Amino acid sequence: MDFERLDGKAPDSKDLKRRVEHVKKIIVHHPKYENLLEEMETIMDLSDDSVSPDCLYIFGPTGAGKSTVTKEFTARYSRETKETDDREYTHIPVLRVVVPPKATPRMLASKVLEDMGDPFSHKGSETELTSRIHHFVKELGIKVIIFDEFQHLIDADTEYVLATASNWVKTFTEEIGIAVILCGMPESIKVFISNPQLDRRFCNKVALEAFAYSTVEEILIFRVFLQKVDKLLPFTELANLADQRTADKLYYISNGIPFYVMKLLEYATYIAVKAGADKIAESHLAKALLKVKQVARPFVANPFADTNFDLEAALGTENNAMNKYKEKLMIKRKKGRNLQKAQGPSLNI
Repeated sequence: MDFERLDGKAPDSKDLKRRVEHVKKIIVHHPKYENLLEEMETIMDLSDDSVSPDCLYIFGPTGAGKSTVTKEFTARYSRETKETDDREYTHIPVLRVVVPPKATPRMLASKVLEDMGDPFSHKGSETELTSRIHHFVKELGIKVIIFDEFQHLIDADTEYVLATASNWVKTFTEEIGIAVILCGMPESIKVFISNPQLDRRFCNKVALEAFAYSTVEEILIFRVFLQKVDKLLPFTELANLADQRTADKLYYISNGIPFYVMKLLEYATYIAVKAGADKIAESHLAKALLKVKQVARPFVANPFADTNFDLEAALGTENNAMNKYKEKLMIKRKKGRNLQKAQGPSLNI
C-alpha cells in the first residue's frame, strides 16, 4: 500500500484512518511466530487420514501473538462453498473456536456448532450436540479444530479447573479423528496437571513467548523485528526503530511483548499523521505512551522523554519502586490484621 508524503500538512480524516488501520493490520513473521505456523502446517498434513491425528498445545503470555497466529493459520484455509452431484455445502478446512468463560461441556459443544454455522447450535442435550459436531466435521471436511482461550477451562474466581469441561475436551480429542490445537495463557497448564490423560494426548507443547533481550543474539532478533515493522509503517520515511537506543526504549515499555510495541506505534502513527509528519519521531512516541497504560507496571517511566535513557538503570529503578510499594502494602495489611485481632470478634446484635 502506497502512502504519499505529508510535508507538514495533516491529511483528511479518511486518510488518517486508513493509515492507522494499516498499522493495526501489521503482522511480522519473526522466527518464533514462523516456526509455530510451520508446526501447525505439519500437524495438519500429518493428521490428514491418520489413524492417530496429532495434537498441539500453544501457550504464552497475553500479547505475545497466540490468537494472531491461530487467526492467520485459519485464514490460510478460508471457507468456501463446494458443490457435488447431490449437495452444496460450506467447506471449512480449519475451525477456530474461542472457549467461553467458565465453559461447561454443553456450552463448549454449542459454541463449536455455532462457529460451524449450525442454526440449531443451542438446541439439544450435551450428547446430542456432540453427536452433531461429529456429523458436521465429516460433512464440512474439517481437518483441524483450534480451541483458543483454553485458560477459560479454569474458573477465574476460584482458580479451580473445570473438570467436566476438560474431560469433554479429552474425550472429544480422542474420538473426533482430526487434529486438535489448544491455545491459551500459561496458567492453562493447570488443566493438564489436573487431567493426566489430556496431558498425554497433548505432549507436543510449544511456547510463544515475549522477546528476550539479554544476549547479543536476542537483542538482534528484537531489533530485526522492529526493522521489519518500521518498513511496514504508513510513512515515506523510516523511524529507525531498530536503532539501538530506540530499541532499548521500545523493549523497556513492552517487556518484549509485541502487542505493546504495536499498540504504541498505532497511537504514535495517529499523532504523527495529524501533525503532518512523514515519520514517527520520539516526541510522538512520548505522547503515545500516555495512552498505553499497564496496570501491572505502575512505576514505568517514559523513556522517550529521556535523552540519557539507560535500560538497565530504568529497569532497576522501576523494580525498586515496585518492591517498596509491595513492602508498604504488606505493612498496611499486617496493621489491619493486628487491629482486627485487638478489637476481637464483632457481635451482630
